[in-house]
Formats: sequence, structure tokens, C-alpha cells
Amino acid sequence: MRMEHLILVAMWLFGILASILFIPAKDRRKGFFAFLMFQAIIWLCDMPSFKYGLFSAPVRELPKATDLPLTIDYFFYPVWFAIFYIHKRVQANLLSRMTYFFVWVSVITLFDIVLERYTDLIEYETVPWYGMWIYIVILFFVSQVCCNWFFKDQTLFQAELEQANEN
Repeated sequence: MRMEHLILVAMWLFGILASILFIPAKDRRKGFFAFLMFQAIIWLCDMPSFKYGLFSAPVRELPKATDLPLTIDYFFYPVWFAIFYIHKRVQANLLSRMTYFFVWVSVITLFDIVLERYTDLIEYETVPWYGMWIYIVILFFVSQVCCNWFFKDQTLFQAELEQANEN
């Protein structure tokens, strides 16, 4: 078995283990929705990215069916987004929320850069490493906005609710 296939198996094992350990039972519904939301957003962005040659995946699970890396894009990164979304601090100040956001995105980008450099699981054809960082920032931000809208976290809209109640 090639090293890339072992890495894919490890991603599945670590992803399942991380979702069990880091998403509390009371937040599983919210975590599952965040997982699905990230999958939907990344699917919309990755289809044209892989079709027009911005990225490629030489080693993938279903090479004759699709050009997309299924484990990386549709399981591993959505699990990490779900963990990020469950553990974000809504009531923290803006600086700490932004730091939390950018640390998560940077760690995931670093992992992606290591995959790109040392394996054949993903290759950046025309996108530099900072382009991948911006891409992941956009994916996380759009997914977070959609999840916040769906759950309508009261603390996110607290100021708007207070203003509406005063008027």
C-alpha cells in the first residue's frame, strides 16, 4: 500500500476519533450541520477549481469517477470545521475571535501545504501557498456565516435584538 493511501486511512481514523472526542454529545446536531454546510460550500468551490486546473489530486479514492480528493475535501476538512464551529467563543471580543479563526485556518493551511509538498494527494497547479490560505479563509468564513444564519445564535444578534426591543 502506498504512503498516500495510508495517509488517507489515517485521515479517516483521526477524523472519526476527533469528531467523537471534540464534539460534545449535546452539540452533535450543530456539529453535523456545520460538517454538511462546509461540504456544500467546498463542493461549490472545488468543482471549478479542479476542472480548470487550479488544483489537482494525482492520488485519489475514485480516480475514474471524479478528479476531487474526497477524503481531504469532503471528510477531513469538514470535520475540522465542525470542531472549530462548536468550540468558537461567540461572546469573546473581536480580537480573540479573529485570532481563533486565523489560527485554525493557518494550521489547516499548513497541513495542506505539507500534503502538497510531500505527497501526491494534492498539487497546487497555479495557486501559491498564500492563495490556498485565502481560499481556506473564504471557505471557513462563508461556512461560518451560513451556520450562524441557520442557528441564529442569540449572542451574535444580541445588539440587534436589544435595539429592536428599545424601539
